[in-house]
Amino acid sequence: MFELSVALKYLLPRWRQLSVSIISLISILVISLVVWLIVVFLSVTHGLEKIWTQKLIALTAPIRITPTENYYHSYYYLVDGISADSDFTHKTIREKLQAAASDPYNPEEDEEIPALWLTADRSADGALNDPVKKAYAALQNLKHVPGLRVKDYELTAGNLQLHLVRNASQVAPQMVLLPDETNHVHSSLSQVAWLGSFDPHQVNLLQALLPIDSKDLTNVLEMSDFASGKKSEQSDEFLLADAQTVRQRLHAFFDKVAIRSLKTPVNGWVIPRHLFSANETYAVHVEMAKGKPARIWISGGAEFLPMGNELGRLRVDDKNHFYLKLAHEATEMQVAASTPILLDGDFAFPAQLAASSLEKAAKSSDLLFEAEIKVQGKVWKGLIPFQNLKIDEADFSSVYSKVPLEAPEWLFVTTEHKNKTLNLPAFANKGEGVLLPKSFKEAGVLIGDSGHLSYMSPTASSVQEQLIPIFVAGFYDPGIIPIGGKLILISQETTSLIRSAQNEQVLSSNGINVNFERLHEAPQIKASIQKAFDEAGIASYWKIETFREFEFTRDLIQQLGTERTLWSLIATVIIIVACSNIISMLIILVNDKKVEIGILRSMGASSWSIASIFGFCGVVMGITGSVLGVIIAWVTLHNLQMLVNLISQFQGYEAFNPVFFGNALPNQMSMEALLFVFITTIIISLLAGIVPAVKASMLRPSAILRSE
Repeated sequence: MFELSVALKYLLPRWRQLSVSIISLISILVISLVVWLIVVFLSVTHGLEKIWTQKLIALTAPIRITPTENYYHSYYYLVDGISADSDFTHKTIREKLQAAASDPYNPEEDEEIPALWLTADRSADGALNDPVKKAYAALQNLKHVPGLRVKDYELTAGNLQLHLVRNASQVAPQMVLLPDETNHVHSSLSQVAWLGSFDPHQVNLLQALLPIDSKDLTNVLEMSDFASGKKSEQSDEFLLADAQTVRQRLHAFFDKVAIRSLKTPVNGWVIPRHLFSANETYAVHVEMAKGKPARIWISGGAEFLPMGNELGRLRVDDKNHFYLKLAHEATEMQVAASTPILLDGDFAFPAQLAASSLEKAAKSSDLLFEAEIKVQGKVWKGLIPFQNLKIDEADFSSVYSKVPLEAPEWLFVTTEHKNKTLNLPAFANKGEGVLLPKSFKEAGVLIGDSGHLSYMSPTASSVQEQLIPIFVAGFYDPGIIPIGGKLILISQETTSLIRSAQNEQVLSSNGINVNFERLHEAPQIKASIQKAFDEAGIASYWKIETFREFEFTRDLIQQLGTERTLWSLIATVIIIVACSNIISMLIILVNDKKVEIGILRSMGASSWSIASIFGFCGVVMGITGSVLGVIIAWVTLHNLQMLVNLISQFQGYEAFNPVFFGNALPNQMSMEALLFVFITTIIISLLAGIVPAVKASMLRPSAILRSE
């Protein structure tokens, strides 16, 4: 295109038009900086909103339908409490859906209906209006909604008690209590918590799950030694399991986990002396007691880091005898066989399980590993016991094609028939698996820890405490949900059991979750549901909310939307200011190119053609600045965490609170931000070039050439 080629030629930097070149470069630089700032900010904001939304619907759903007060005050709900066919207990939504009859009342057997009750809502033929079954029928008719899935949920309360058993060598010295004869310390954790029903088909929960780490695997392995749910009558200490049970558990564990490396405990690891080779010397740190070495430390690094006591050299002779020479002593002393020689804490090294040791192990500490340890330039190879060590790296899976015969002790996913299903493990001798919020993990709880849920259940003569054995099967990040820090996910059968015992009638403690694929269609789907409920005559029994309307998220999401709109307006103003330089640059360019404009007009160029040349100049500058800004933004986003760490270090505290922003800010570039920036910049750049373009098109060739 002729006009575009001329515009590009005018924009090329030249010494003859130095002022124009400088102004155009400054204009492009300003636009690129503005675009960089806008793209980074909007990308992070959009990413945070997306993450928060995913975490929110991971625990609920895009649309939630809850019973209203009309429902709980209706004859339909209350009649179960006086009906023998309903065991004189109020029913949950799931139980109502599964009930054979909508009206279980038998006037010949059941007590008289209280006069204060509202009149039963019946159709013309006398049949009781069933809001639950009609609601499900209406929801199932929404066949136009992709990925529609309807599932009831329940929420109740209970008391969580966890019993924590930790290897004494793995606990920081200042936190160690008196260990028992098994070299373990015991503690407990008790907290009143909300109990939410676990939905095995809520795959969005995967976005909120915390990864299983090496501490969790180590804990699961060490818990193989203890009898599930059994404690000593004299104390709170757990009893050890028999050897056969331990071997079965170890086989089940190593069928799913392949350990690649181990790590020494935080308090150091006693080195088996058979690992040392003859005629080797090591730099050591020595703790002396009464003139004799009490403990000798070897650093795993190439250089020895002093730890505060005496330094020395440890020598191994050809008979595997050990000799110590302190730095201030001239002679060596022989090290007694009982003196421990330790490797410093948290030192990792490659190791693989010796399969033969599985058959002989009576406890996890009996396991043997083929290890290769590099210390101060030397290599130790040989079999070492697992005792007091911990897992550093391991290969394991949480995804299976179908439910394995021996389920792992953590939440796992099955992909049978190409459908993802979440599975909370449960064992007859250990109880049910539960998912805890990450605040528990931060408090020191690990996968494999066991305990029980307690709740009060009324009997004919008293109220008794009931215990349900449980164990920790995973952790999730609750995001911005206020009760998320105390919400425990457990099987729906358990929540139903506890809820029925407590006879709860709390609004929002029971409801229906409506899941679907396209979250942005939530308002339209809500309108369709509302219309269907109105037509079925059950609208007064239900409250329908989208995830943007939940009480605990409405204000925050609305604030995010307001801030995004406000920032978009501010960004538009900033782009206008940045592009204003284009006007001054093009006016100077028009004055500088008057002769060429006159020549082009004399050769037959139209006013539109002349205007297009300078209009293209503005658009090209805007696009160039935008592209440069996007490139800088892309680099910034890919190194965002480094920038955040630098800001945090400069401030002296974390720049972005992990409670709200997660462990890392989102660093994916937003397509919405890109479209906004490119469209806005191109339009404003084009508008900025209109005034100079019109001025250039109005110049008369005769006047230009005569003046020259």
